[in-house]
Amino acid sequence: MKDKKRSAVKVPLRSMTGFGKAREKSPYGTITAEIKTLNHKHLSISCAPFEGLFLLEERLQEVMEEKVVRGKVFVQISRSLEGRAKPLRKLEINKRVAEEYLKKIQALQKGLSLKGEIKIQDVLSLPGVLEQNGEGREEKIWPYVKKAVEKALEKLVKFREAEGATLAKDFIKRLARIRDAVKGIKTSEKASVNDFRDRLGEKIKAVTRSKEVDKGRLEEEVALFARNCDIAEELVRLENHIDSCESALKNPEGDVGKKLDFIAQEMHRETNTIGSKANDFRVSNAVIEIKSEIEKIREQLKNIE
Repeated sequence: MKDKKRSAVKVPLRSMTGFGKAREKSPYGTITAEIKTLNHKHLSISCAPFEGLFLLEERLQEVMEEKVVRGKVFVQISRSLEGRAKPLRKLEINKRVAEEYLKKIQALQKGLSLKGEIKIQDVLSLPGVLEQNGEGREEKIWPYVKKAVEKALEKLVKFREAEGATLAKDFIKRLARIRDAVKGIKTSEKASVNDFRDRLGEKIKAVTRSKEVDKGRLEEEVALFARNCDIAEELVRLENHIDSCESALKNPEGDVGKKLDFIAQEMHRETNTIGSKANDFRVSNAVIEIKSEIEKIREQLKNIE
């Protein structure tokens, strides 16, 4: 199977689930194409044999690959006969085979002194007398099958894009919540250092029973505390990942689903690091909120093409 990508081509964000159905009239009856897609890591196309026309399966896959990048695809083609629909197979009588059967039967009758009338339906029911010639039928029916499939694909793509647009709006909202939580962490981080300075100063006074505190020693301890719980780099990277995620959602191209999933993983990793360094309950609460939103995004990303 060919591996065609939408690399560097901007397209609307698409869900991997969808359905499309279309009909196309032909001299051989009405062709109906139904396409259903589900989540899958890669592109997997399954085509049900259409009246034994196995040679059409490869062509159907090529048409699918033009519009679908990822997902499990099920294609069903059917034909309904109505009016004066032409047959795809031509019925023929093999006269030579029929004559050979008749000679053998007559010889058997004579040799065994058997009585009985040999009827035409008896001869026609014998193997090889009636033949169905389907030579070239794939070429006859393919143009109509292709049109039906292309119409169904158009509906499928619109379905997937509509779902993708809904998911994109949800992602943008969740990213905005994460961004707000990051702002809260920045504020809490500064307050955390000041709170530590005040608590430590009060503790030193209580232990030494002194009204004055060695400011130099106090600031050293505060600086050490600030270094141990410094999350500035992690916050910068997390904000960059949020920007990248929003950009990919607004301008999707290539295998955007895989790209977004990678970004979400990185966001989760930076958030975990922030949580491990946190020494403030406000930061810890914000981390929990961020991780919750990221998990919801990652779950939904499983359905993005």
